[in-house]
Amino acid sequence: MLGLMVGLWIGGPLAIILFTFAGGVLGHRYDATQAAPPEDLAEALEGRLPSPEVSEPVTREALDEQAQDHFARHLCALFIEVARADGEVARGEVRVVREYFQNELKYGPEALDTVRLYLKEFLQKPPSLEESVAACRDELPTADRLLVIDTLYQLALVDGALQRSEQEALRQIARGLGFSEEDRRAVAERHLGTGDAHYTRLGLGPEASDAEVKRAYRQLAAAHHPDRVSHLGRGAVEQATRRFQEIQDAYAEIRRLRGL
Repeated sequence: MLGLMVGLWIGGPLAIILFTFAGGVLGHRYDATQAAPPEDLAEALEGRLPSPEVSEPVTREALDEQAQDHFARHLCALFIEVARADGEVARGEVRVVREYFQNELKYGPEALDTVRLYLKEFLQKPPSLEESVAACRDELPTADRLLVIDTLYQLALVDGALQRSEQEALRQIARGLGFSEEDRRAVAERHLGTGDAHYTRLGLGPEASDAEVKRAYRQLAAAHHPDRVSHLGRGAVEQATRRFQEIQDAYAEIRRLRGL
Protein backbone atom coordinates (compact mmCIF):
# COMPACT_ATOMS: atom_id res chain seq x y z
CA MET A 1 0.00 0.00 0.00
CA LEU A 2 2.89 2.35 0.69
CA GLY A 3 4.26 1.61 -2.78
CA LEU A 4 0.86 2.42 -4.33
CA MET A 5 0.63 5.69 -2.41
CA VAL A 6 4.10 6.76 -3.56
CA GLY A 7 3.21 5.84 -7.15
CA LEU A 8 0.01 7.92 -6.98
CA TRP A 9 1.92 10.84 -5.47
CA ILE A 10 4.48 10.81 -8.30
CA GLY A 11 1.75 10.24 -10.89
CA GLY A 12 1.69 8.32 -14.12
CA PRO A 13 0.65 4.73 -14.77
CA LEU A 14 4.22 3.44 -15.02
CA ALA A 15 5.19 4.93 -11.66
CA ILE A 16 2.09 3.49 -10.01
CA ILE A 17 2.85 -0.02 -11.32
CA LEU A 18 6.57 0.08 -10.48
CA PHE A 19 6.16 1.44 -6.93
CA THR A 20 3.25 -0.91 -6.21
CA PHE A 21 5.36 -3.92 -7.30
CA ALA A 22 8.39 -2.71 -5.32
CA GLY A 23 6.24 -2.19 -2.23
CA GLY A 24 4.83 -5.70 -2.50
CA VAL A 25 8.30 -7.26 -2.73
CA LEU A 26 9.67 -5.24 0.19
CA GLY A 27 6.56 -5.93 2.29
CA HIS A 28 6.85 -9.69 1.69
CA ARG A 29 10.48 -9.70 2.76
CA TYR A 30 9.65 -7.70 5.89
CA ASP A 31 6.87 -10.11 6.86
CA ALA A 32 9.16 -13.09 6.35
CA THR A 33 11.85 -11.68 8.63
CA GLN A 34 9.56 -10.32 11.34
CA ALA A 35 6.91 -13.04 11.47
CA ALA A 36 6.59 -15.09 14.71
CA PRO A 37 7.87 -18.68 14.55
CA PRO A 38 5.32 -21.49 14.37
CA GLU A 39 3.65 -22.23 17.67
CA ASP A 40 5.19 -25.65 18.15
CA LEU A 41 8.65 -24.32 17.26
CA ALA A 42 8.28 -21.43 19.65
CA GLU A 43 7.21 -23.75 22.41
CA ALA A 44 10.12 -26.04 21.68
CA LEU A 45 12.54 -23.11 21.83
CA GLU A 46 11.05 -22.07 25.15
CA GLY A 47 11.42 -25.61 26.45
CA ARG A 48 7.70 -26.20 26.78
CA LEU A 49 7.44 -29.17 24.42
CA PRO A 50 8.26 -32.54 25.97
CA SER A 51 11.52 -33.97 24.76
CA PRO A 52 11.27 -37.13 22.62
CA GLU A 53 11.05 -40.28 24.71
CA VAL A 54 14.29 -42.22 24.76
CA SER A 55 13.80 -45.94 25.32
CA GLU A 56 15.97 -47.34 28.05
CA PRO A 57 18.46 -50.02 26.98
CA VAL A 58 17.32 -53.58 27.70
CA THR A 59 19.32 -54.99 30.59
CA ARG A 60 20.88 -58.42 30.73
CA GLU A 61 18.64 -59.25 33.68
CA ALA A 62 15.53 -58.43 31.65
CA LEU A 63 16.67 -60.64 28.78
CA ASP A 64 17.42 -63.51 31.17
CA GLU A 65 14.00 -63.07 32.76
CA GLN A 66 12.31 -63.24 29.38
CA ALA A 67 14.26 -66.34 28.37
CA GLN A 68 13.45 -67.99 31.71
CA ASP A 69 9.76 -67.23 31.25
CA HIS A 70 9.71 -68.74 27.74
CA PHE A 71 11.51 -71.85 28.96
CA ALA A 72 9.09 -72.29 31.86
CA ARG A 73 6.02 -71.90 29.66
CA HIS A 74 7.19 -74.38 27.05
CA LEU A 75 8.42 -76.88 29.62
CA CYS A 76 5.11 -76.77 31.50
CA ALA A 77 3.11 -77.17 28.29
CA LEU A 78 5.15 -80.12 27.06
CA PHE A 79 5.24 -81.80 30.46
CA ILE A 80 1.46 -81.65 30.73
CA GLU A 81 1.29 -83.34 27.34
CA VAL A 82 3.69 -86.11 28.41
CA ALA A 83 1.91 -86.56 31.75
CA ARG A 84 -1.47 -86.85 29.98
CA ALA A 85 -0.09 -89.54 27.67
CA ASP A 86 -0.64 -92.28 30.27
CA GLY A 87 -3.93 -90.96 31.62
CA GLU A 88 -4.96 -88.12 33.91
CA VAL A 89 -2.35 -85.80 35.35
CA ALA A 90 -1.89 -86.67 39.03
CA ARG A 91 -1.58 -83.99 41.68
CA GLY A 92 1.72 -85.52 42.76
CA GLU A 93 3.12 -85.08 39.25
CA VAL A 94 2.30 -81.37 39.29
CA ARG A 95 3.94 -81.04 42.70
CA VAL A 96 7.10 -82.70 41.40
CA VAL A 97 7.19 -80.25 38.50
CA ARG A 98 7.08 -77.30 40.87
CA GLU A 99 9.76 -78.86 43.05
CA TYR A 100 11.94 -79.42 39.99
CA PHE A 101 11.72 -75.75 39.05
CA GLN A 102 12.51 -74.78 42.62
CA ASN A 103 15.26 -77.25 43.51
CA GLU A 104 16.92 -78.01 40.19
CA LEU A 105 16.39 -74.85 38.16
CA LYS A 106 16.60 -72.59 41.24
CA TYR A 107 13.52 -70.54 40.40
CA GLY A 108 12.69 -67.86 42.95
CA PRO A 109 9.23 -67.15 44.47
CA GLU A 110 8.07 -64.87 41.62
CA ALA A 111 9.19 -67.28 38.91
CA LEU A 112 7.53 -70.18 40.77
CA ASP A 113 4.28 -68.23 40.83
CA THR A 114 4.54 -67.97 37.06
CA VAL A 115 5.10 -71.73 36.83
CA ARG A 116 1.97 -72.35 38.95
CA LEU A 117 -0.07 -70.12 36.65
CA TYR A 118 1.14 -71.98 33.58
CA LEU A 119 0.41 -75.37 35.11
CA LYS A 120 -3.06 -74.25 36.17
CA GLU A 121 -3.73 -72.85 32.70
CA PHE A 122 -2.60 -75.98 30.88
CA LEU A 123 -4.40 -78.35 33.26
CA GLN A 124 -7.68 -76.56 32.56
CA LYS A 125 -7.03 -76.18 28.83
CA PRO A 126 -4.27 -78.51 27.59
CA PRO A 127 -2.24 -76.91 24.82
CA SER A 128 -1.78 -78.38 21.37
CA LEU A 129 1.35 -80.53 21.34
CA GLU A 130 2.21 -79.42 17.81
CA GLU A 131 1.86 -75.74 18.71
CA SER A 132 3.88 -76.12 21.91
CA VAL A 133 6.67 -77.98 20.13
CA ALA A 134 6.71 -75.47 17.26
CA ALA A 135 6.90 -72.51 19.65
CA CYS A 136 9.67 -74.22 21.61
CA ARG A 137 11.61 -74.97 18.43
CA ASP A 138 11.25 -71.40 17.11
CA GLU A 139 11.96 -69.52 20.34
CA LEU A 140 14.57 -71.62 22.12
CA PRO A 141 18.19 -72.19 21.05
CA THR A 142 19.56 -75.72 20.65
CA ALA A 143 21.02 -75.94 24.16
CA ASP A 144 17.70 -74.97 25.74
CA ARG A 145 15.80 -77.46 23.59
CA LEU A 146 18.15 -80.25 24.68
CA LEU A 147 17.51 -79.28 28.28
CA VAL A 148 13.76 -79.49 27.61
CA ILE A 149 14.08 -83.10 26.39
CA ASP A 150 16.38 -84.03 29.27
CA THR A 151 13.99 -82.51 31.81
CA LEU A 152 10.93 -84.14 30.26
CA TYR A 153 12.54 -87.58 30.65
CA GLN A 154 13.32 -86.84 34.27
CA LEU A 155 9.80 -85.63 35.00
CA ALA A 156 8.15 -88.48 33.10
CA LEU A 157 9.85 -90.99 35.40
CA VAL A 158 8.66 -89.45 38.67
CA ASP A 159 5.51 -91.60 38.76
CA GLY A 160 7.26 -94.84 37.96
CA ALA A 161 8.40 -96.68 34.87
CA LEU A 162 8.13 -94.96 31.53
CA GLN A 163 4.99 -96.09 29.75
CA ARG A 164 4.85 -96.78 26.04
CA SER A 165 2.50 -93.84 25.47
CA GLU A 166 4.91 -91.52 27.30
CA GLN A 167 7.84 -92.86 25.30
CA GLU A 168 6.00 -92.17 22.06
CA ALA A 169 5.12 -88.64 23.19
CA LEU A 170 8.79 -88.01 23.99
CA ARG A 171 9.81 -89.33 20.58
CA GLN A 172 7.32 -87.01 18.90
CA ILE A 173 8.53 -84.03 20.89
CA ALA A 174 12.17 -84.77 20.12
CA ARG A 175 11.42 -85.02 16.40
CA GLY A 176 9.43 -81.80 16.51
CA LEU A 177 12.32 -80.02 18.21
CA GLY A 178 14.62 -81.01 15.36
CA PHE A 179 16.58 -83.81 17.05
CA SER A 180 17.48 -87.10 15.46
CA GLU A 181 16.59 -90.49 16.93
CA GLU A 182 20.25 -90.87 17.96
CA ASP A 183 20.09 -87.58 19.88
CA ARG A 184 16.92 -88.66 21.66
CA ARG A 185 18.32 -92.10 22.48
CA ALA A 186 21.43 -90.51 23.96
CA VAL A 187 19.26 -88.42 26.29
CA ALA A 188 17.10 -91.42 27.17
CA GLU A 189 20.11 -93.54 28.05
CA ARG A 190 21.22 -90.99 30.64
CA HIS A 191 17.96 -91.62 32.50
CA LEU A 192 17.14 -95.21 31.59
CA GLY A 193 20.59 -96.71 31.11
CA THR A 194 21.87 -98.52 28.05
CA GLY A 195 20.54 -101.92 29.05
CA ASP A 196 23.68 -103.67 27.73
CA ALA A 197 23.47 -106.38 30.39
CA HIS A 198 19.85 -107.07 29.49
CA TYR A 199 20.69 -107.39 25.81
CA THR A 200 23.50 -109.79 26.73
CA ARG A 201 21.05 -112.02 28.61
CA LEU A 202 19.10 -112.35 25.37
CA GLY A 203 22.26 -112.96 23.36
CA LEU A 204 21.93 -109.61 21.56
CA GLY A 205 23.59 -106.22 21.34
CA PRO A 206 21.96 -102.78 21.81
CA GLU A 207 21.85 -102.34 18.02
CA ALA A 208 19.37 -105.22 17.63
CA SER A 209 16.06 -104.32 16.03
CA ASP A 210 12.73 -104.59 17.86
CA ALA A 211 11.85 -107.67 15.82
CA GLU A 212 15.15 -109.36 16.75
CA VAL A 213 14.57 -108.64 20.43
CA LYS A 214 11.09 -110.18 20.35
CA ARG A 215 12.27 -113.22 18.42
CA ALA A 216 15.20 -113.85 20.79
CA TYR A 217 12.93 -113.54 23.81
CA ARG A 218 10.39 -116.04 22.46
CA GLN A 219 13.08 -118.59 21.61
CA LEU A 220 14.89 -118.30 24.94
CA ALA A 221 11.69 -118.31 26.98
CA ALA A 222 10.56 -121.48 25.25
CA ALA A 223 13.95 -123.15 25.62
CA HIS A 224 14.36 -122.34 29.34
CA HIS A 225 10.82 -122.80 30.56
CA PRO A 226 10.92 -124.78 33.84
CA ASP A 227 8.34 -127.24 32.59
CA ARG A 228 10.82 -128.54 30.02
CA VAL A 229 13.14 -129.91 32.74
CA SER A 230 10.60 -130.99 35.30
CA HIS A 231 11.60 -134.62 34.71
CA LEU A 232 15.16 -133.82 35.87
CA GLY A 233 14.17 -133.09 39.42
CA ARG A 234 13.66 -130.15 41.74
CA GLY A 235 17.18 -128.74 41.40
CA ALA A 236 16.95 -128.56 37.63
CA VAL A 237 13.55 -126.89 37.84
CA GLU A 238 14.86 -124.24 40.27
CA GLN A 239 17.85 -123.52 38.04
CA ALA A 240 15.64 -123.24 34.95
CA THR A 241 13.24 -121.00 36.87
CA ARG A 242 16.04 -118.57 37.77
CA ARG A 243 17.22 -118.47 34.16
CA PHE A 244 13.66 -118.04 32.90
CA GLN A 245 13.10 -115.15 35.30
CA GLU A 246 16.31 -113.48 34.12
CA ILE A 247 15.08 -113.68 30.54
CA GLN A 248 11.71 -112.25 31.56
CA ASP A 249 13.33 -109.39 33.49
CA ALA A 250 15.75 -108.60 30.65
CA TYR A 251 12.97 -108.47 28.09
CA ALA A 252 10.80 -106.32 30.36
CA GLU A 253 13.65 -103.85 30.86
CA ILE A 254 14.41 -103.64 27.14
CA ARG A 255 10.73 -103.04 26.47
CA ARG A 256 10.79 -100.23 29.00
CA LEU A 257 13.91 -98.72 27.45
CA ARG A 258 12.45 -98.88 23.95
CA GLY A 259 8.87 -98.16 24.83
CA LEU A 260 7.67 -101.40 23.25
